[in-house]
Amino acid sequence: MEFDEFDALVLRTKEGLRAQEYLEDYFPFDSWRSSEEEIERVEHELDVRLPGQYKEFMVRHGGGAFLFVDLLPVVAPGPREEDLVSVNRDSLRETGFLAVAPVGTGDWWGFTLTGTECGEAVEFRFHDDGLRERAAPGFLDFLVRHGLRRDS
Repeated sequence: MEFDEFDALVLRTKEGLRAQEYLEDYFPFDSWRSSEEEIERVEHELDVRLPGQYKEFMVRHGGGAFLFVDLLPVVAPGPREEDLVSVNRDSLRETGFLAVAPVGTGDWWGFTLTGTECGEAVEFRFHDDGLRERAAPGFLDFLVRHGLRRDS
């Protein structure tokens, strides 16, 4: 999936949600956007190269709530919030996995590392045994399937 198609789908989804009533403190989409400089700094700090779609999404849309998925922001908006570095700093090399979204059960969605390169596919990592299975071939496909709950 390309960004033009993805952005149009997100816009249609947001327009459909505007008509719905939500609790006062609920926001189906956050936008803790990252700058390219923040992304470069985090890549340097973690010694990884993040996938292109992921980086572009974080600049365009950002971390936080993305309807049915919570995405770690590249840089936390506050001192008590988790972000890419705080979650991955200690386990990254040991697991060969960069977590980007909690599933809510102790499991994570993220990218498998080969050396310092993150793969493009989004993997589901089981917390109890560390096994992984492919969730989507790319980050935008993952967001459509799990975040928007639509077929890509």
